[in-house]
Amino acid sequence: MLDDENRRLIMDRLGGAVDDLVADLYSDTAGGVSVVQEAEITSRLCQRLEDRLDNSPAGEYVFRVIAQSLPDRGPNSMEKLFGADLFLSISLDGADGFDKGIFIQAKYDRNINRTELKDACRRMEAIAERQGVYVWVYEPDGVKVLSSHQVSQMKQNSLTGIQPRTMTGFTGRIVDCYAGSRAWGIPSTGDRRKLVAERLLEARASNLLDIKLKKDRG
Repeated sequence: MLDDENRRLIMDRLGGAVDDLVADLYSDTAGGVSVVQEAEITSRLCQRLEDRLDNSPAGEYVFRVIAQSLPDRGPNSMEKLFGADLFLSISLDGADGFDKGIFIQAKYDRNINRTELKDACRRMEAIAERQGVYVWVYEPDGVKVLSSHQVSQMKQNSLTGIQPRTMTGFTGRIVDCYAGSRAWGIPSTGDRRKLVAERLLEARASNLLDIKLKKDRG
């Protein structure tokens, strides 16, 4: 497990960046339609995270970030068939290291439909274990994160009665090895960009965000 200082710095850097960018991308509605759709937020978020975090430090580590997307394919698009808007890949270098993958469905806070979310989680769990399946809820000030178990317990089309995690707290769950599927991790050796492209096709998600935390050797 990471020491407390590196853990805190990684949590704050990644969680803060995601929240800042989602807050910037979150849009109002015009005629009942979101000016910026959820899928567009997710795609832009991935690219902006690459621009912001790639090669930036967090304690003894350096972020290496790759964002890739699949083109939309209409009614039979990857996301519609398998439930994932985003596949998040995270690798940590060193003795405490890991390679993990997470399937994520993303929704505006005003578009929560528990039946749809439960179905999306069921489809994602068909290809990954429960700890590798999450829902991100886009809010005006950032992201709230739900586990698939929490989604299964929803009684309303809102977060009422649910205690979601913050994005920073979710990052802590990943580095503490409670969140994420090791079976879906991208190996830390080899041509990373090639492996990311292959995993995007295998994960059948609309977007892939790959984050490698590399030990800064000085």
